Amino acid sequence: MSKPKTPFLETIYHLRTIEQIILYNKVIAISEKEETETIQFLETEYEKEILEYPGTAPKFNPQAALWGAKTIYISAQLLLNREHKISDLEVLLSDYKGKQNASAILSADLCLRFLPQIIAEMKRVDPEDLVVPILEKHISRFHYSAIGSDIEIENIDYENIAKNDCLLQLYIDRIVHRKAIKFAQSDFIKKQLEIGFGDYQKLFWTQL
Repeated sequence: MSKPKTPFLETIYHLRTIEQIILYNKVIAISEKEETETIQFLETEYEKEILEYPGTAPKFNPQAALWGAKTIYISAQLLLNREHKISDLEVLLSDYKGKQNASAILSADLCLRFLPQIIAEMKRVDPEDLVVPILEKHISRFHYSAIGSDIEIENIDYENIAKNDCLLQLYIDRIVHRKAIKFAQSDFIKKQLEIGFGDYQKLFWTQL
């Protein structure tokens, strides 16, 4: 197979439009031009999504969106390619360096929402996969993207969620939509659900 001209952009485009990932036989470096074009594409996607957001949506965060896209792209390629040492993996899948706020959480989620599926596939192939703890650390920090998945949530911090009314409502809506009972067990989330459902909680969600 000939090397694609824009593997990163093509991968993210397919992921966002038809929810399919493109796998290559090795991790292909990302050019600055591709980064710029991918950010532009994701900003367009974000502008579409916020039309249905409650209240005032946070501004698009290009740094967070790019980090989320790179995390997905690289982790997907690692499903096939395993030539890297653990030190290489920690560089390839580095932590988000910017400020974590509503803008960063929602912008990263454009791609990061697909990460739990990649983690699950890695665990299926190899439960001892060294990539999995790295990705679980990322998704635990950006746990809005993990709602409905089977991650450890005992130490989840809701401070950044509670600070923004738009993100808070989206967080609760995603829990309800996905019937993420595990995410509904914390005192903070229970309180939000009680406020939202009122006396009709059991009518909307009998398992609670």
